Amino acid sequence: MKFSRGGRKTKSAPSAHTNWNVVLLEQIRLAGLPEPIAEYVFHANRNWRFDFCWREGGLLVACEVEGGIWMQTDTGRSKGHAHPERFEQDCEKYNEAALYGWTLIRVTPDMIRDGRAIDWLDRALRV
Repeated sequence: MKFSRGGRKTKSAPSAHTNWNVVLLEQIRLAGLPEPIAEYVFHANRNWRFDFCWREGGLLVACEVEGGIWMQTDTGRSKGHAHPERFEQDCEKYNEAALYGWTLIRVTPDMIRDGRAIDWLDRALRV
């Protein structure tokens, strides 16, 4: 457990060395879910990719692993997905995906670790 300058407990950042996409893919396989397409480009005019997606049987289900949410600079400012500019870019991408008809499941490393991610994917793929 980490502590802030004021002595309050803060959430520890997940290990930066773990490839959470690999961990989630292994969970998908162990759960017997259909094999996803990795790094699928979904937009006609932009090079936006999903970490994983499923397109069979009329489904349009995608999953994005939000691994950079805890990243900070040495001065404590947000970077990665938590940086305001990057956050706005993600909003644009996810809104366009919704307009294309995709169901998007967004997960963090903690959600992969505790099983919530695989539960949501299982439910989304059973529709």
